[in-house]
Amino acid sequence: MLIRQTAPVLGAAGSPYDEPGQWQVSLAMRGLRSDDHYRLDEEQVQRHTLGTFVINHQYAADLSITRAFSERLSMSVGIPWVVASWSIPSPTSPVPGPRAQQDARGLGDMSVSSRYWLFDTKKYQNGNLAIGVGVKAPTGNYRARDLFPDSAGSNNTLRYVDQSVQPGDGGWGLELEAQTFRRFARAQTFASASYLANPRDTNGTPSLLVSRLPPGVAPSASAGTRVVNSVPDQYLVRIGGAMPIKKILVASLAYRIEGQRRYDLFGASHGFRRPGFEMFAEPGVSIARGRQVMSFTVPVGFYRNRKPDPYTGLQGDATFPRFIVLGSYSVRLGGKKAPAAPFTPVPSKDGK
Repeated sequence: MLIRQTAPVLGAAGSPYDEPGQWQVSLAMRGLRSDDHYRLDEEQVQRHTLGTFVINHQYAADLSITRAFSERLSMSVGIPWVVASWSIPSPTSPVPGPRAQQDARGLGDMSVSSRYWLFDTKKYQNGNLAIGVGVKAPTGNYRARDLFPDSAGSNNTLRYVDQSVQPGDGGWGLELEAQTFRRFARAQTFASASYLANPRDTNGTPSLLVSRLPPGVAPSASAGTRVVNSVPDQYLVRIGGAMPIKKILVASLAYRIEGQRRYDLFGASHGFRRPGFEMFAEPGVSIARGRQVMSFTVPVGFYRNRKPDPYTGLQGDATFPRFIVLGSYSVRLGGKKAPAAPFTPVPSKDGK
C-alpha cells in the first residue's frame, strides 16, 4: 500500500470563515482496499493470475477540534484512530499457500496546526487564500507486531507488521497547507494542498524485508538500509468545483493526487519506503444545514506510479486502491449566527 491511511482530507463544503471564539468539531472517515500491484505505471497483472497478490485494508477516523481566534486565524488539533490489515499467501511459491494476515490498530500520529486567511474576510467573501502550518507528533505506535508466519509459511510468531499497517511513522513532522476558493453565481471553485515533511531518516523498526525471513536466513546484500523502515514525506493536492443541486445539497467534482516522495524535503531518505503517487477523479456530495455539514466523496483512481527506491534505483512494487471512500461530519459551536449557505456569493461593493 502506497498512501498512509492518515493522509489529510482537505476542502470544506460550508462557509470557510469562522467567527471569533467559535469552535468547530469534525469527524473524517477514510476506508480503502488495495490489491492491484504496480511497478512504475505498469500493473503487475501476474500477481492476480498467480494468486500471490497482497490485500491491504485501511480504515481511519480523524477527530479534529478547531478554535477560531478571529475570522482569519484559527488553530486545530487532529486526533486519528487507525485500523489496518495486510495479507499475503505464505509461502508465495512454488505454490501459493494459505493467506496469512497481520493487523494493527490504535491511536495515530496527532497534529496541531494553525490557518490564516491572507485577505480581509469581510471584503473578500467570494474568494480568498489561506495558508497553514502545523506540527505532527509521533504519538502512533510505529513498532506494532502481530502473529504472522515467515515467508516459507512456517514459524508463526510475533513479527513487526508492514509499514503501511503501522498506526504511526515514528517521526516529528512539519505540516504545510494552502487552501483557496472562488464563488460565482451558481458554482464555486476550490483548491487545496498539503505537504507533510518528515526530517527523521529511519525509525529503527525492522522492515518487511527482514521481519518475514525464516530462521537463519540473512537479508540480501541489496537490502542495504532498507532493513528498517523509512519516515517518508507525503503530499495531497485537490482542485475542483462544486454547484448546488438543491437548497442544502451540493455536488462536487475534483482532481486529486496523493503520494509519497522518493526523496524527502529535509533530511536523508534511507530505509524501506514505497515512493509513488496515484491520481483520482473525485465526485462527491455535501449537505449543509445551519451549522452542520456532511460530505461524502469517492475518489476513483485512474493513474498510478510506483517510483524507484531512493539512492539505489531498485524497482519495487506497491499496491494501489481502485477507489477510496471518504466521509465527514462537522458542526460549529458558539458565535452569534449560523454560517452562510455553501457556495452562495455574498454581494460586496468592490465585487470581490
